[in-house]
Amino acid sequence: MAPNKVEDSLDYLLSDLITAFHILHQHGVFDEHGQISVRNPQDPTTFFTSNTPAILVASKNDLSQWHVSDSSPVAKPYSGCEKNEEISPNTELFAHSSMYHMYPGVQSIIHAHCLSTIAYGLCNSWGSMLQPSYLMAGFIGPSPPIFDIATCYDNLPDSHPKNLLINTAYIGDELASTFRKSPDDDMEMNGAPTDLPEQKVVFMRGHGYTTWAENIMDAVWRALHIRRDADIQTAAMAQRDATELEVVYLSEQEAKDCEKTTNFADKKQWMAWTAQADRCGMYRNNMRSLSHAA
Repeated sequence: MAPNKVEDSLDYLLSDLITAFHILHQHGVFDEHGQISVRNPQDPTTFFTSNTPAILVASKNDLSQWHVSDSSPVAKPYSGCEKNEEISPNTELFAHSSMYHMYPGVQSIIHAHCLSTIAYGLCNSWGSMLQPSYLMAGFIGPSPPIFDIATCYDNLPDSHPKNLLINTAYIGDELASTFRKSPDDDMEMNGAPTDLPEQKVVFMRGHGYTTWAENIMDAVWRALHIRRDADIQTAAMAQRDATELEVVYLSEQEAKDCEKTTNFADKKQWMAWTAQADRCGMYRNNMRSLSHAA
């Protein structure tokens, strides 16, 4: 039988998705929580992710396929993927489906409970304290938005637990809308649909952050550098408190130029991250021969 090029292409993508879980775990973006997803290029109305802790993701059987429209499970998922009958009440799939539905150009999403970043979502303001501190963080922009789930509570049933999870379509939509807000315009870009969000990252109060990209590699790249930028700024602020010096962040122009010229992944970086994960002995990817980094 002749090889099925469509299936081969999708298998390559899913192998990279498994590798992405491992890279994000090794670099401290994921712990036992956190998800990366990818839109299905063969059927953009569905996406793939895993509800398994990142360190345990090893094969297609650990991946699942869901509908963009409502986060419902695909009745006949792609060959080898886990079959689901319903959505768990503790799932945060809506953090992914709402983004894919609202922004057709988004191809990969990362939702992380990264400890280094949680402090930057605790401000009682529209924007986070996080600033682009170094050349690899220009894409973050000044004071990225904070999504405070408490603003959703009045529109939820009294019986709905106030547990900060993105576990309904309404909450997912509110989070997704935050990606196209600015401090000067509290609603989305004149109400018009847009292929890509204005914001690259949104912090979630008491929870973590969500970021996105147009491919898996760039999504991973952004997630790693959000965590690194948070670590750098936290250290810089602590150093400042012990002196009379002020922290100097990237200027607006520096941030824009860094974003345009250097703030994206390349194949060699991906290969380096993959090799690092492989050689530490903590992870297994049963689809490794299909990885683009192989």
